[in-house]
Amino acid sequence: MVSSIQRLLNNYFDKSNVQQQNFRNTVSQSVERTDGVHSNKNVEIYNPKTNKVKYNDKSISPRLQVDRNYNLTIEENKVYSVDTDYGLINYQFNSDSNSSYVQTLHYDNQISDEKRVHLEKNRQFLTHLQTFAETGRINIMYTAREASEVLEGFNRLGINTEEPFTINNKPTRYRIDPSGVIHEVDLESRGMIEKDWRKFGHDENTIFIIQGKEYKMDENGQLPLPEDYVHKHEQVQIINK
Repeated sequence: MVSSIQRLLNNYFDKSNVQQQNFRNTVSQSVERTDGVHSNKNVEIYNPKTNKVKYNDKSISPRLQVDRNYNLTIEENKVYSVDTDYGLINYQFNSDSNSSYVQTLHYDNQISDEKRVHLEKNRQFLTHLQTFAETGRINIMYTAREASEVLEGFNRLGINTEEPFTINNKPTRYRIDPSGVIHEVDLESRGMIEKDWRKFGHDENTIFIIQGKEYKMDENGQLPLPEDYVHKHEQVQIINK
């Protein structure tokens, strides 16, 4: 027979277990409510993502390069990433009714003096390139820089010394030679074809070696060059006999 003391103890522990279970349920419900409106454990909590613009992220601006047809497109008020000694740097080509200028979009609190100078020189080169694209003035590219620097700048844009290039799909074709001098291809090529070489002291005995092929003047003192001839002055050799 269970003693009265034993019954009292059993009753006490039964009430204690119920209180502990109620406490656990209350805590659990409270935690679930803080996770969201629903208590479903499979509910996904939305974490918004921030999309910060990185000025030197090449994914946000097209690279300034000639296309497969060797045309260089420079649009007004557009940002392009440009190859530099410090990787791709973004530049904005601004243009309004008063002026055209290029802005460097680069922010670096610890930029070195060497980097600052390089990016500024590159900005000036691009500013002159923009003027060249708009006006066709070749001489602007040689303002405060050597021809070798012009060649280096053009090489960064994918322009080599062999293929003629155009700008903004305009008809004038240009070519930069190995010394860094820019030429109007069609003008010079037409001059080679139409020139009367007799007026320059040559005769039927003169041999012209042009791009590895030998030519002689015809009866009009002209050279029988092909119609698609692209003049490259460094590939012309004249031998007088």
